[in-house]
Amino acid sequence: MKELDRLRIEINKIDEEMAKLFVKRMKVVEGIVEYKQSTGMEVLDTAREKVVIEENSKRVTDEKLKKYYIEFLKGNMEISKNFQNSILGLDKVVGYQGIPGSFSYLALKTKYKDEPLNSYQNFEDVFVALKNREIEVGVLPIENSYTGDITDNFDLMKKYDAYIIDIIELKIDHNLLGIKGSKLSDIKEVYSHIQGFKQSQTFLKGRGYKEIPYYNTAISAKYISEKKDITKGAIGSAQTARIYKLDILAGNINTHQDNTTRFMVIGNKLIVTKDHNRIMAAFSTYNKAGDLSNVLGKFSKYGINILSIKSRPLKDSPWEYIFFVELEGNYETLKSTIEAIEKESKYFEVIGSYEK
Repeated sequence: MKELDRLRIEINKIDEEMAKLFVKRMKVVEGIVEYKQSTGMEVLDTAREKVVIEENSKRVTDEKLKKYYIEFLKGNMEISKNFQNSILGLDKVVGYQGIPGSFSYLALKTKYKDEPLNSYQNFEDVFVALKNREIEVGVLPIENSYTGDITDNFDLMKKYDAYIIDIIELKIDHNLLGIKGSKLSDIKEVYSHIQGFKQSQTFLKGRGYKEIPYYNTAISAKYISEKKDITKGAIGSAQTARIYKLDILAGNINTHQDNTTRFMVIGNKLIVTKDHNRIMAAFSTYNKAGDLSNVLGKFSKYGINILSIKSRPLKDSPWEYIFFVELEGNYETLKSTIEAIEKESKYFEVIGSYEK
């Protein structure tokens, strides 16, 4: 027993030294990241990882321990990468509605390239995940240049007290997709999110297709790829076709060629920086004659440009409305003016700040 106690004491001393070396190593990693950032070098170098593991493993000559040391090195590398990601702000978990290939997925990938992703079936699921801290940010559509607002997401913004922290614009290119070997003349049924049908009306008109609404365009594409039925088609992007190994039977079927969707990046708190030049505010009035025009007049009086205004019914107050206005300007610059306008409103809150 004394021998076991001695060995345990020795292990404790080694662990103590390893803890000091771990902290020292991570401090060096931090310095490397900062240097690479300042010089414009790539921060994460996967090619070097293989070389480091290969060279370091040579230092262990005991063959029965070598494979365990390699696992130890790989663990160190993974911890190091996670630490680097945290320094770079890449450790955010991003939530979106749909599956890989959906337009929300394609939009978020323009901004969040390496972050872990959580997908959800419904828009509301993303808001719930944000509130429960399952994700740091969510990416959701709010407006299409042809079909207009996605009103559900404005309602959910208020229901879950979420804030817009960024806006992503994505050009939407719709295509009619089918399984390998199918032809345009084979198609009898088309699956898509309702927005896909609305945005492709001219192409679909008079073709006699049975239009079947589905959760989103990517799930539609995945569904027909699994069914392997030449009579089933889906509306989706070229990227979605590649993901689910489908053929493009008819390309660029948008009714309008400038079809663009705006996606909002939502978070749990308002973030304002000096570069932001857009504000999203929500307000309601006392529902008296002249109240709405009075508030809108204040924006004009103080020289604030209203870029858009939308109204949504207040769920618990029949015939009363909440208005969403997108304003031009920086929140910090306009803060005192906005506070003056707030006094004229029954309810007023800035729910977004971002850069166009």
